[in-house]
Amino acid sequence: MTRRAAVATLVLAAAAGCTPVVRYTNELTDGRHGRTWFTRLPSTFGATAGFAVGLPVDLVSLPLTVVVYESQDEVTRDALSVFLFPSFVLWKVGALIGAPFDAVEWGLWRSWRKPAPVTDAEREAIEREWDKSEYNEYPVTPLYPLPTPR
Repeated sequence: MTRRAAVATLVLAAAAGCTPVVRYTNELTDGRHGRTWFTRLPSTFGATAGFAVGLPVDLVSLPLTVVVYESQDEVTRDALSVFLFPSFVLWKVGALIGAPFDAVEWGLWRSWRKPAPVTDAEREAIEREWDKSEYNEYPVTPLYPLPTPR
């Protein structure tokens, strides 16, 4: 790969954002998303190893993270997310070790299975969770007027 192609790939990856990567790595380690131990075990091991490797990096980057922490607004800053940022990144990168296992599992197992039907009780629980969340993934527009307070 040429240097120009590598830079273009890096720019495209940065433009895509990290939210999908974080969601995917969470799904790799969580059994509720249909992954078996074949995928979850290497992914969890990689995530744990990545976080452990990140702890010394946290200590080395402490002077920089202190400056970043002090420059943030006192109301919105979070010490853990600033000081453990390198560990968090390496945790998510380590979890990606499970991605090849996930591809094999999907090709041999998950792609052939039909999704389990959602029961009425499960659907109601999902809707309650969506209603409780502050930022709904699926915004709802009421079809009827809301009652006015008296």
